[in-house]
Amino acid sequence: MAIEGPLRELALTDVFQLLDLSRKTGTLTITPEDGRSRPALVRFDRGAVIAAELGHAHERLGHLLRRAGKVTEAQIEAAHLAQKYAPGRGLGAILVEQGAVTADEVRRQLKFQIQEIVFELIQWKDGYFRFEEGVVTANGNVPVRVSTESLLMEAARRVDEWSTLETKIPHMGVIPVFVMDSPDGPTLDLHPKEWEVLAEIDGTRTLKEIAQALGRADFDVAKIAYGLVATGVADIREEPAERVLTPTAGGMDRPLRDALGEAQLALADGAADRARRVLDELARAHPDRPEVYTLLAEAQRRLGRWGEAMISLGRAAALDPLAGPVHYQMGFAAAHTGDLHRAREAWDTYLRLDDAGDTPRRQRAARARDAADALLSVMGEEGQ
Repeated sequence: MAIEGPLRELALTDVFQLLDLSRKTGTLTITPEDGRSRPALVRFDRGAVIAAELGHAHERLGHLLRRAGKVTEAQIEAAHLAQKYAPGRGLGAILVEQGAVTADEVRRQLKFQIQEIVFELIQWKDGYFRFEEGVVTANGNVPVRVSTESLLMEAARRVDEWSTLETKIPHMGVIPVFVMDSPDGPTLDLHPKEWEVLAEIDGTRTLKEIAQALGRADFDVAKIAYGLVATGVADIREEPAERVLTPTAGGMDRPLRDALGEAQLALADGAADRARRVLDELARAHPDRPEVYTLLAEAQRRLGRWGEAMISLGRAAALDPLAGPVHYQMGFAAAHTGDLHRAREAWDTYLRLDDAGDTPRRQRAARARDAADALLSVMGEEGQ
């Protein structure tokens, strides 16, 4: 007999407790009220959670392992290729079989995925849940079990701390912007994890997107952002980030527009590798569309493939030389590859093209260009 009902009448925390205490085995499906998003799935085995899926978040395992330095991009690509000939096999299981990573490391990352998905689901207030008993599997991946009680205890702790964070970080959809305006100001004394978040702030991405790019917990990134805002290093704004597509996107045919939309949804769900594969095919089919290369560069950047992002942005700029945002992103991509001359040139071009006034993005580009100038000057002096 299925257990079902609206979340307004029975919160997910209560549903999880019920399934834990009764040691249920089966699949919990949570459908959002708007009906536009894919239903989330949480699989239970004798009360413990063994798998969770939300959008394409469950496809992020390769990204998490690569960010942790446990596998290379080539190993991930080889595992994806092997998946095509082994339907039902999880990426983690294949990587273990190929000797690319240990089973313990895969379990650690799978537990992280489960925790983050469950914590996000617990915040849902509207929607519908349905639990059906039956034998479940972890989708062909490395077996993992997470105590439901520990998940709920951690969720309760986060809810308590969010009451403080909400004064400056109302939700993960806010966009952080860098506001430290003077190079002569106080030296920032930040921990490595704080520097990591700060380096990802570009004035266009939400905290959620930054957390996905870093492979870090939403809650951890929110706490760091809270500290940056509290100390005046960063600020937040509520406006949605600008779309990556260039203005020429309006004139494209429907199949191309739909394919780009699919890629953007994959990026929003944290499935950058999936988006990259879609966009690689689009670039081959539509080599004259700058918006394809611009979005492809975004997927490559999120995967840490900065050299490839530089090539894609270069093609976008060649096709649409007046696209200021392309030159803006090219500056940061070039800086990541160590090409400060090209970075400075890209930011100079962006500042000449951009006529939006004294915007946070323009300020960031100006500061970045000045920093590149200073570094190049020092490097020139050292080389003399």
